[in-house]
Amino acid sequence: MRQVLVALLCLLLVGQLQAAGSEADLQYQALQQDLQRLDEEAASRGYAGMERLRFRQALEAYPQVRSRDREQALAMATLLMQTADYAVKTGQLQSQLTALDSERAAILVEASRRDAELARKEAERLRLAALAREEEALGAPVATTPETSGALTEAQAKDAELARLEEELAAQVAAKGDFLTRKTLQGKPAYVLSASAFKPGKASLNPDARQALERLAGQLKNTGKAWRILGYTDTLGSDAANLQLSKLRAEAVLAVLKAAGIPAGRLTAKGMGSGNPVASNSNPSGRAQNRRVEIIQE
Repeated sequence: MRQVLVALLCLLLVGQLQAAGSEADLQYQALQQDLQRLDEEAASRGYAGMERLRFRQALEAYPQVRSRDREQALAMATLLMQTADYAVKTGQLQSQLTALDSERAAILVEASRRDAELARKEAERLRLAALAREEEALGAPVATTPETSGALTEAQAKDAELARLEEELAAQVAAKGDFLTRKTLQGKPAYVLSASAFKPGKASLNPDARQALERLAGQLKNTGKAWRILGYTDTLGSDAANLQLSKLRAEAVLAVLKAAGIPAGRLTAKGMGSGNPVASNSNPSGRAQNRRVEIIQE
C-alpha cells in the first residue's frame, strides 16, 4: 500500500513539473515573439538598440539556465522586454514630435509668405487708390491699363466685402438673440432669419441661432406643410458673390431644419442674391434688413 502511495505522489510531482515546464516554454515563446515585434518596429530607425540587445541576450541565455532558476530568468526577461518596449515607443513618439515640429515650421513659413503677399497687394491697392484720388483732384482722367484696371476692380470688390463684414459684425454685436421673426409674406405664414444669425460674411450659423431654428423645426414639422427657404443679401460686393452667399445660407438653414426632423421632401432652398430688397441699400440700416433668410409656407 505504501509503495502505491509513493508511486502516485511521484506521478503527481512529475505532472506538476511537466505543467510548469510547459507554461514556462509558452512564456518563453511569447517573449521571443515580443522580441521579433520590437525588432520590426524599431529596425528601420534603430530605436532602443541597447535595450533590445539586453532583452535578446536574456532570451539567448535562457535555454542554459538551470530548471530551478528559470522562473527568475523569465521574470528578468519580461522586465527587459517591457523596458525595450517602452524605449521603442518613446523613440517613435520623439520621431512624431520632430515631424510635427517640421510641419509646424513649414506652416509658419507659408503663413509668413502669404502675409507678405497680402501686405504687398494691400500696399498696391492703397497706391492705386491714392493715385486715383490725386488724378481726380487734378481733374485729369485716371490713367489705367488692363493690369491697373483689374487691380482697381479687385480693390473695390475687397472694399465692398470688408464693408459688408463690418456691417454684419456690428449688427451681430447689437443683436439680442432676436434672430427669428414671424411674418406674413405673399399672404402666407413665414419666418425671417436675420443675418446676425450667421458668422459675418459666412454661411455658418451661430449656436444660439441654430437652437432657435431647431425649436422652430418642431412647429413647422407639426404643420405638415412644405416650406420654401430663400436667402438674400444686400448690394455690397459682386452679384456672383452675393448669389453664392445667399445660396449657402439658405442651404445651411435647410440642413438644420432637416436634421431636426422635417422631411427633406418638404423643404427647398434657393439663393436670391441681392434681389427683392425690403429696404433701401443706400444706408446700413436698410442693408441690414435686406440681409436675411425667409422661410415661407408653400
